Amino acid sequence: MAKPESPSYSHSKLEIFDFCPFAYQKIYHDKIPRAESEALKIGSLLHRIIADYLNRLIHYGTPTDWEWAQGATPREAPPDVPEIWERFYSSFSLPPMEAPGVERKLAFNRDWEAVEFFGPDAFFRAVVDLAFRQDALAVVVDWKSNRAVPETVEKNLQLRIYGWAVKTALYPDVQEVLLRLHFLRYGAEREILLSPDDLVGVPQELKEQIAIIEAEKHFNPRPGSFCSWCGVQTHCPVISQALVPIEVLAPATREQATKAATLLLAIGEMEKVLTARLNDWVKENGALSIGDLIYGPVPSLRYDMIPQEVTAHLMELGVPREVAWAALNISKSSISSALSQGGYKGKRKPERDAIMEQVLAEVPSKTTESIKFYKQRAECIPSEP
Repeated sequence: MAKPESPSYSHSKLEIFDFCPFAYQKIYHDKIPRAESEALKIGSLLHRIIADYLNRLIHYGTPTDWEWAQGATPREAPPDVPEIWERFYSSFSLPPMEAPGVERKLAFNRDWEAVEFFGPDAFFRAVVDLAFRQDALAVVVDWKSNRAVPETVEKNLQLRIYGWAVKTALYPDVQEVLLRLHFLRYGAEREILLSPDDLVGVPQELKEQIAIIEAEKHFNPRPGSFCSWCGVQTHCPVISQALVPIEVLAPATREQATKAATLLLAIGEMEKVLTARLNDWVKENGALSIGDLIYGPVPSLRYDMIPQEVTAHLMELGVPREVAWAALNISKSSISSALSQGGYKGKRKPERDAIMEQVLAEVPSKTTESIKFYKQRAECIPSEP
């Protein structure tokens, strides 16, 4: 399919091309809808709620509104969202600000001049979560739903784009731009201060990266860490050639679904064998490089902890008893394992089972559901509808 006559770009587009040119072509040239991952759903929902909340605070000129925030907690959302949202609104207070803007949509033409976001000459676009100024300082806040928080923040191109775009389109007379990354899961923040020298080269860097994309002819797949969340895996020739036809990767009928389940079962067993043999090869010959990933040894430190001693030591250090005991992370499996060892090893199984029943009867429980393989009984064999 031919490229659009008037393409536009954003940092996310540049990033996807850098990860995998094939995914870029499918998403932006062929307009293939991306499968929405759980992480993307969580991030999108949190950004929407936060934007509504901030617009309300700015409109009424109040630093917080817990009552409204509690009522805005989504009823149908991934389980992480209510907890993250409560952590955010219970600790966030709107700071003093001038000329604030939430979800500011900024666009620039090919001469890197500010234009209308949806205008025909919009060549590069950026959306800023929160921007405001404090005297000669511009502040840009970016909400992150990542599970990891970096120790430090580098002046990478994405952050410099935010700083340059805000200074160019919103606050041209500010001297510096403060970038604040707010990691919603943990209430943690990382900051970096950008000077005019950090921003001056942004348009040229963007121009060079876009030129590489526009000169690309083949858009070959580039396997790596992006494969798990590109959203167009079912169209990828690397995946389909390595595994199965597209109709099994995206089953639409019961027959195709049965083939997919059969393959999944085989892959589970194959993975054990393949992992063992591949690990032996790596131990002898060294790590492998797959795209931007390395398959090789990763050092880790394991602790052989004695629960009683650790719990006692925590309480000696002033940790409350309920917190110290919560750190034990007791499960049904760990109790069963403990009863099968030590002084209880000689007891008969019915006695151990009776102890388990009494213990489990005293603790809260809830029913959850997971989809997995299990032994079928005659009455459970599914039939065609």
